[in-house]
Amino acid sequence: MEPENKYRVLMDERWELDDLYSFPYAYSQTYSFIYCFDSIQDPKNAKRIDVALENYPWQGGYSYTNIYVVLQHQIPPTDRPKIAEIRYASPGWMDIFLNPDVAMKIAASVGALIGLGVTAVEAYKRIDKARLEIAKNRKMQQMEFADFSANEAKFLNSMSEEICKNLGFESLQQLQARTKNPEVTLKILMAHHRRISKLAEFVREGKIKLPIDRAN
Repeated sequence: MEPENKYRVLMDERWELDDLYSFPYAYSQTYSFIYCFDSIQDPKNAKRIDVALENYPWQGGYSYTNIYVVLQHQIPPTDRPKIAEIRYASPGWMDIFLNPDVAMKIAASVGALIGLGVTAVEAYKRIDKARLEIAKNRKMQQMEFADFSANEAKFLNSMSEEICKNLGFESLQQLQARTKNPEVTLKILMAHHRRISKLAEFVREGKIKLPIDRAN
């Protein structure tokens, strides 16, 4: 890897042992999502991603776990995140080989979410409640497998737009075209929101900083 493909996550405070798993895990999944859905990078096989988006049931954890596996496998090996060095001190750092443009988008997204504070938290709760209410009503009417009405689709799309705005996600129309389902679009954006929120938690606790420039 060339030095310009290295990104430095700054580390501080006292880390728990579990943090050494949960931060890289959340970062890797976030990186895969942005790489494949919100960057100029080319996945190895975009069609494989589209097949998963269209055919997974999106009714439980299986779909969400496996879509990230699919995304990770479609990143070219040269762009997959790899740890170059970890120095645990106060302060310390974690150097990662990856695509730095994607790393910058992650840092910007985390910063945007933190900047919104409690507003983003309340928005997520409100959107999740509304989504569940739509699903409940459709199930009661035995319409859960029918196409969404124009009003339902419009409402779901408006919630996706709000999530994207809060995260700085810029490729909503392309994602909608790939899922072909406004509920699936919203669900995977909310999954992305949860992972960005995990990274934001590390930042708020002072355990990491995600610089907006690259490591030297």
